[in-house]
Amino acid sequence: MIAAAFRISSLAPRTLRASTSVTSRTPQLMRTFISSPVRKEEGSAKGDSILKVTANTFDKEVTHSTQPVLVDFTATWCMPCRMLGPVLDKVVKKDGRVKLVKIDVDEQAALAGDYGIASLPTVVVFHKGSPVDSFIGVRNAPAVEEFIGDVIAKISKDSK
Repeated sequence: MIAAAFRISSLAPRTLRASTSVTSRTPQLMRTFISSPVRKEEGSAKGDSILKVTANTFDKEVTHSTQPVLVDFTATWCMPCRMLGPVLDKVVKKDGRVKLVKIDVDEQAALAGDYGIASLPTVVVFHKGSPVDSFIGVRNAPAVEEFIGDVIAKISKDSK
């Protein structure tokens, strides 16, 4: 489908241009994600804010956190990341049992490399400094809610 959305211009053989006929058939939701800027909120609290983490703050915010932490490895150019970001924000704020932090892999390449991040978006849940579970790719809100519920149940089971 993505290949169908682009045609190679005869004037510039190496330049890809969006086909207006395909773009006009793009669902409204997709056009909204394409045109909306990436939200950047900063702060740290139980489910009510999102923190942008760097290599310098990773230990404090993730490794030493008392609650489970969803780490969203993302990039500003990554369309699936831009689609997943608002879903994670909404679900984490609603749930409140986990903290959400975002790591821009372009700015924090060494940190992404330390955890073997090869695909975006990748979400890794940390508890007591260790990765517990993860997923790669876009998920809708019910799937993210189910993922968080499963992780919380796994953590509760392991701590007993």
